[in-house]
Amino acid sequence: MQKRNVPILIGLTLGTLLTAGSAASAKNIPTKPIPAALRGTWKGAYRASDAGYPFKMIISKYALSQNGNRFYLQSNPTSKNPHDFIMSAKPNKKGYWKFTLTASHDNMYLKRIRKNGKPVLIRYSYDTHKKPVIQYLYH
Repeated sequence: MQKRNVPILIGLTLGTLLTAGSAASAKNIPTKPIPAALRGTWKGAYRASDAGYPFKMIISKYALSQNGNRFYLQSNPTSKNPHDFIMSAKPNKKGYWKFTLTASHDNMYLKRIRKNGKPVLIRYSYDTHKKPVIQYLYH
């Protein structure tokens, strides 16, 4: 091999490695953000079969926070990070968006409606006893 071809070969090798590395890290970048209709700060009360307490949910473009616990939208459903979740590609036939934690596979469904002229976020999930819990959260 000639000496002048060595820098070209090194450049091609590094370029290939950098491209492959960025493609692997781009796998976890969400392809679709959380719908704008669901975003914002929502407040209400969590009433389950065994407890009741104030509840606050903050939803941004790629993350959501429930009572200070932050979760991040991912496109990789096999992620085992307890702070990652995936979102359905479209709402179900009743208009609910499905959010699933990737580590525990817990589901939560969100839908924005208007109640008495005010925006309301319906949060449908399950408590620790696997009983359905429906919350109405207000802006």
